[in-house]
Amino acid sequence: MTETAPGLSCYTANLAAYLEGSETPSGADFLAASVRLAVDLDRPDGLIAMSHHDRPLNRLGDGSRLTYQGFDDFEAVRAAVRHEIGRYGRALVVGYSSQLPWSAAPGGAAAPHFVLVDGHRDGRWHVHDRFTGLMTSGAEQVPFDGWIDDTGLGTLMRRDHDEPAKHRLRNTFAFGFEVPVPGDSRYLLLQRRFPQLRPSLLPAGWIADSATALERLGERLSDGDALLDDPGIVDDCWAASRHHLFRYRRLTRHMHYRTTDARQRRTLTSAADGWSKLPRTLRFATASVHRGRARPSLVRGAFAELADLEHETGRSAAGALAVLDGTGD
Repeated sequence: MTETAPGLSCYTANLAAYLEGSETPSGADFLAASVRLAVDLDRPDGLIAMSHHDRPLNRLGDGSRLTYQGFDDFEAVRAAVRHEIGRYGRALVVGYSSQLPWSAAPGGAAAPHFVLVDGHRDGRWHVHDRFTGLMTSGAEQVPFDGWIDDTGLGTLMRRDHDEPAKHRLRNTFAFGFEVPVPGDSRYLLLQRRFPQLRPSLLPAGWIADSATALERLGERLSDGDALLDDPGIVDDCWAASRHHLFRYRRLTRHMHYRTTDARQRRTLTSAADGWSKLPRTLRFATASVHRGRARPSLVRGAFAELADLEHETGRSAAGALAVLDGTGD
């Protein structure tokens, strides 16, 4: 996937839509304030794990949490989705990008994709997909708002493939902190539960400061082999780019009401520009590695520049962040 206009990822676009109808106040601002980058660079499997949020976005204002529930039978998951809609007015289901009836790339890679379902009538389901983006095929994925039948819902949710470890990792940390995911289930639904609340903490070894994470990530990826060993890392960085661009749009909106400091606005503009360029830089670097011409200084420089901008942005945007911010764990 590549960036066309600042937006959210295929997880958070529809999570934001879900939060708009929840007890979480100002869902978009809450999500924007949560954005930061944390990485785990020392996993035994060699993959790079990312967390994009500094508070658990699955924790809702009524004390419930969204938790993954697995099903092997469509009738069972169908009944569970109806229950969520009946009790809460909406449900988040885990679909797969190439299996969506409105997919721009049918038959392509089946990447996890949250879908909002908020209505059921006569065997049909009202669904929303706010995600938009340009796919690697060149086709543009556009938002969808409409009705599908049972077959369509079952098709978009059903996992008929071996799920890559990277996809399981993304599901696990989609809300910023680890949320257990049933490993062998054919269908996944996010159900609201009221578990005993415990502090949400990243495991030991994670780098949770955005600027430091960027510096260390740049060092790792400047070794071209890292780009080949974990090819999904480019899409991970693309998602981080979209999240940060969303954050800066919301910050700029609030800063317009609270400051006339041109330097502060330039800082946010520079940071947004740096994030928007990052996916293109990494794709170019990856293609160069495949041609036998690694670009270590290009990769290291892009991340180092972003790390400096994140330092500066934190100081410049403190007032606007106080407006956006909400309570976490």
